[in-house]
Amino acid sequence: MGIAPTYADFSVTPARLANADVTSDGAAFAGSHLAVTAGGGVTVGFEVADPADVEQVTLTVTALVSKSGSSPGYAPMDVLVQGEPVVEGLTVPGGGDLPQDNVFAVPGHLLKPGANTLEIRSSARARTMLWLYRVTLDPVWERGRSERARTAAAARDTVFAYRTESRPAHDPSAAWRPAPRLVFHVDRGEQSLPAQLGWRDTDGAETAVSFQSNMSDFHGCRRHADGTVHEYRGRLTGRWSSLEDADEVPPSALRRFRTEEGWGGRWHASGELRLLVDAGGTALERATWRDQRGNSGVAVLHALEEEAVGEPVRGFTGYYQRHNEGPIGYRGTEIGLGRV
Repeated sequence: MGIAPTYADFSVTPARLANADVTSDGAAFAGSHLAVTAGGGVTVGFEVADPADVEQVTLTVTALVSKSGSSPGYAPMDVLVQGEPVVEGLTVPGGGDLPQDNVFAVPGHLLKPGANTLEIRSSARARTMLWLYRVTLDPVWERGRSERARTAAAARDTVFAYRTESRPAHDPSAAWRPAPRLVFHVDRGEQSLPAQLGWRDTDGAETAVSFQSNMSDFHGCRRHADGTVHEYRGRLTGRWSSLEDADEVPPSALRRFRTEEGWGGRWHASGELRLLVDAGGTALERATWRDQRGNSGVAVLHALEEEAVGEPVRGFTGYYQRHNEGPIGYRGTEIGLGRV
């Protein structure tokens, strides 16, 4: 293999890295990205085993230029590999509203065996900030490989905790007030981060939220059991791969289900669903979600038939829909309390 999956993800600190080490000058973590000042830059070191196996590299730099008030900002970007310019004075498109994927072809002859360097620089004439979100490098015939590796690595930590606030709807002058902590874990074993989450409690309260792509924040709304509606937002305070590592979350809060998917006129065994949503309310009655790959699901929890000892068997009924496919049936039977 000429070059292993290579990425630098600056949406978290410390940055998530694969086949990369990073140094910077005039750059600082700013919540979901590196903010690079005028004349500053980031250097990514990466290893190449055999350049002869790499005809060309696809380099993707996800970035934006911060605004100047309500107008587009100014922070031209230079990109160099081994000190040779790939692009000079590039204005990142998009006007500063959303990060943009800037894709470049890097000739294979610029690579050498062993240590290589990628530099991303903001012009000394920049008047606003260059925000860097992530960098990936792939052999031209293996497009998207590093991004798939990055998202899979990011999805290993699937237990999230948020500090939350709410304020009355339709009253922008109202102050945000602290709300109970949100802890959640929705996992079908598909290694994809959530994009949206909704739930209903047994007292009738309902909540729907949408997450930043790096999971740092969410925004949404809540309708309480008494019918009042609030805006709802949160900021990430903890993230773990195991419920055992989560702060003050009892393992008994986790629901685990043996599941089946319905298609082709019959039911087929599927993977385990692990479900936890704790926002300080009553017990969970329904959960809905969509992940960052575009897959979505619904699980309505209910009691099934009673066992001989008189204890109800709990389960769920719902649907699941993979990206660009039709919906299928989805159901499960609880398999007992457990840990993530």
